[in-house]
Amino acid sequence: MSREVSERAARVAPASRGSAPDAPIPNLVEQRIRFEPDGSVTAFSGKIEFGQGIRTAFAQIVAEELRLDPERVRMVMGDTAQVPFDRGTFGSRSIAQDGDALRKAAAYAREQLLRRASEKLGVARERLTIADGAVRDGGVRDGSRGLTYAALAADPPLAGEVPDDVPLTPASEHRVLGRPRARVEARDIVTGRATYVADVRLDGMLHGKRLQPPVRGARLRSLDDAAARAMPGVRVVRDGDFAGVVAERAAQAQAALDALEADWTSPNGDDQQTVVIPMREDDGVDAALASAAHVVEASYVLPYISNAPIGPSAAVADVRADEATIYAGTQRPFGLRTEIASALGLAEERVRVVPRMPSGTYGRNSVGDASFEAAMLSRLAKRPVLVQWTREEEFTYAPARPAAVLDAKVGVGADGSLVAWRYDEHTNAHGYGFAVDPRIAPFTSGRNAIPPYRFGKGRITLYIEPTPVRTASFRSLAAAENVFAIESLLDELAFAARTDPLTFRLRHIDDPRLRRVVEAVAERATLGERSSAGLGKGLACTIYHGTYCAQVAEVVIAANGTPRLTRFWCAVDPGLVVNPDGVRNQIEGGIQQSASWTLLEELGQRDGRITTTGWDTYPIATFRDAPEEIDVHVMGDEAKPSTGVGEPGTVPVAAAIANAIFAACGARVRELPIGAERVRRARPNG
Repeated sequence: MSREVSERAARVAPASRGSAPDAPIPNLVEQRIRFEPDGSVTAFSGKIEFGQGIRTAFAQIVAEELRLDPERVRMVMGDTAQVPFDRGTFGSRSIAQDGDALRKAAAYAREQLLRRASEKLGVARERLTIADGAVRDGGVRDGSRGLTYAALAADPPLAGEVPDDVPLTPASEHRVLGRPRARVEARDIVTGRATYVADVRLDGMLHGKRLQPPVRGARLRSLDDAAARAMPGVRVVRDGDFAGVVAERAAQAQAALDALEADWTSPNGDDQQTVVIPMREDDGVDAALASAAHVVEASYVLPYISNAPIGPSAAVADVRADEATIYAGTQRPFGLRTEIASALGLAEERVRVVPRMPSGTYGRNSVGDASFEAAMLSRLAKRPVLVQWTREEEFTYAPARPAAVLDAKVGVGADGSLVAWRYDEHTNAHGYGFAVDPRIAPFTSGRNAIPPYRFGKGRITLYIEPTPVRTASFRSLAAAENVFAIESLLDELAFAARTDPLTFRLRHIDDPRLRRVVEAVAERATLGERSSAGLGKGLACTIYHGTYCAQVAEVVIAANGTPRLTRFWCAVDPGLVVNPDGVRNQIEGGIQQSASWTLLEELGQRDGRITTTGWDTYPIATFRDAPEEIDVHVMGDEAKPSTGVGEPGTVPVAAAIANAIFAACGARVRELPIGAERVRRARPNG
């Protein structure tokens, strides 16, 4: 039975509504907006706040349409027992998708309140005013004649699907949107009052640990648990390949886990095959390459890297005979509910996922390892269980960002045009949940493989390669790896065409919004000015889910080849800006994280076994590594829909840094991370 349970958990993700594009989800006003008797509003979203600032932005969006102070809007997010279904929080789509849905729901509610007030007060709608939780007769001088939102919404309760064409507040009348606002949870975080998933405590709760398989797909052949069973207060539980321990205290559970002696079978990997997905395939690519005046051929390499959350994974599960409650740090509460329900053999509606604030990480929380383990241990122990991973477990067993080899061959015509573009992306599976859905591979593993430039004939192919290493989603999915290759390649093409990188890019950009951010960042960074020896500036840009982002990195190269990121500029256009401070915060954080994995990070592995187990062997950027200045220029467009900024800031960084290193010392480094040794090897003089 246990093998069936484990396999069922692994199979469920492809069929899950949370994993792939499906039919549109109805936007029902009664699932989105609730008017409280005190004049405040509770709004509901299936998205998750885990550092992006969307709780604050959503409150601003709802407040704008309902003419409220954002302080009077409370957001309920991700609780599967309270919020509408949502596929998950990923891809920088929260503002574009749920922000849009919340805005329309709030606007629809406002229109219904005005209609009802007009009928109840016997006053023409044009004479009504709406603000501060009430609709009033504007013709009465003292404003005493009015009705509260709660009274108007109660009889009958507001209900129905929100129309797409509901009138929204025009930008000229915005009082909340576009204004800086401090994060709702910021004070609690910096003062230590914030509580995280590992802080959940339930009556009768045990501490649990799972015996982890050494590599993906390993099967438990035998288990000697005599020493663990002899320990006081410890219980060993097993269900086929799933084995673990529970105890009254965390230290007891860890000691018991260390006492288990297991023998595992190794997977043979025969069932793993390369999946080939054409992204674009034109006839005549090879002929166009043969006729090109210049051909640049290059390969770019990225290693496995860890999500490396400062706080390792944790979850609490309370599994009963016919229901389960999971407290989780998850980006996919409904997807996790599907997986846990399937693993436990329960109906989905009998499983409740209650999100709690996780440690900051983008992608790691889409895979519910700790939640699955807590649920299985709780089912077997028949008591609530807290699972808290260690630092070593997080490095060793968590899914990594996939590795990649990106092969490109591009031809430039005599007139400087890109006549042919051949690009082969070899990477591992980027996906959400316990399994990878092939239906979404082009949107995850192939993200941003098609460049935003005008080119002639193209052949762009995605190869999803098998690997013994567990891989899953990571911040920006495959976009960061593809843009590293594409934007590095653009610099190489400009060099071959004897043109400066800025002019070369602009020559091949048709999209006016992309041109706008590229020109803006180049001006702010004074890109055309001559640099001193050993100092260089590099340009890179991208369009990520409708957000336009251009960046310039300034790098200084030490005598031994060590690159130092000194300054960084970014121009970003995310359409209608909800909270400019939130945009800057996300872009700045993304730049620093991406600079860390560009210059420092690499996860060691041997035959699928991770050899990196702690911060001593996996350095990440610290305050010492931060640039002296990060200039983020927010170039919003009120006429365009809002798009996300959680991931776009990370995407061009590696290429901007690599291009700056080339400008500084002539070293064209095509493999990450970029350390002193790789710079020395790539320099023209060695």
